[in-house]
Amino acid sequence: MMQMRLRYTVGLLLIALLMSGCAVANPSAHAIARAPVSAVAPPDEPLPVPVVTVGGSGSEIGEQHGRELKEQIATLEEKYLNRRLGDQSRKMIAYTAASMFATKINPSHMQEIVSLAEASGIEQRTILLAQCFLDLTNSVACATIALPASASPDGVARMGRNLDFPSYNIADKLSVVMIYKPTGAYEFVAIGWPGLVGVLSGMNEHGLTLANMEVNRAPRFPSAMPYPLLYRTILERCRDVDEAIALLQSTPRQSANNLMLMDAAGHRAVVEIKPESIAVRRGIEDQPLISTNHQRDQDQDTSGKCWRYDSLHAQSSEAYGQIDAAKIESMLKDAQQKNFTIQSMVFEPSRRVVYLAFGNNAASGKFYRFDLNRHFTSGKPVAPVALTH
Repeated sequence: MMQMRLRYTVGLLLIALLMSGCAVANPSAHAIARAPVSAVAPPDEPLPVPVVTVGGSGSEIGEQHGRELKEQIATLEEKYLNRRLGDQSRKMIAYTAASMFATKINPSHMQEIVSLAEASGIEQRTILLAQCFLDLTNSVACATIALPASASPDGVARMGRNLDFPSYNIADKLSVVMIYKPTGAYEFVAIGWPGLVGVLSGMNEHGLTLANMEVNRAPRFPSAMPYPLLYRTILERCRDVDEAIALLQSTPRQSANNLMLMDAAGHRAVVEIKPESIAVRRGIEDQPLISTNHQRDQDQDTSGKCWRYDSLHAQSSEAYGQIDAAKIESMLKDAQQKNFTIQSMVFEPSRRVVYLAFGNNAASGKFYRFDLNRHFTSGKPVAPVALTH
């Protein structure tokens, strides 16, 4: 009876919060051909945001993260998180809900959270809240497009992504690129913010790339790991789209979401996630694959649900065969939400390269080339593998 009352009370608290604001897989022997990599890669320009490399155990990664980004994390807590949460009563609701996620989090990630709090000087409950904050809010944001090699003039498959989120004139200035080298897991890059342990946009050493999109959802009692940590787990354990889908099918899911996936072989899929099930819409040969904030199941073409989806659909259909990285950047600019798009990026999974833009109206700004081959231990693209069927 007490447990039922607790769940009921917390459920009401979560509704109030939502209403107030917005182990490594064994390799397969079957290799797939990948797009050619230039013999001499063009030099990267220095990014306008910090690039932080962390590695080792969960505790070691957390300590490095907190030490390197201590000031930025404190700024985000003071000027962003506290403002977003509002008064003390709303903060206590959020802390209560966040505490219930602790037992749902992978132990190594929880160790990372604890060490991150200690090294940054921020309360552990605040760092924990930062990992599940997105599960406790409800917003409609972001857009992605994944294109096969046939869409481009150079035979390179690419994926574009706008990350849209209210910045309060703070988050747009504090992006960070994190290079993770975790013990016993795949290396990966995460484009995010100081203090965030999970992943919203990223690529791993095998070229597996993902990006999430928020969808409308009802509040739920904490029953699974926060979704950014689920997506991080994909990058740590999976090599390709099929492995990622299998992990999503077999792992409890906390929140409804859309997740775009693409791998080094050019395979693409949108996974429309619900706590009770997932629906997979795979890329069709010679067609773009697009997702924004509606769960459309197999519907690729119905217009009128989202102007950003319609814009990406029309432009990619018209320019198909001539869509290079610059064209995707232009398409993302046309699909951005004014004063809401704070990160924009174009991924080339077969090359392990990403083009990144940051700041308010990010897609209108400069995209910087970032070559992950210079940061991952292997130093060169890893031939992707596919699951046997």
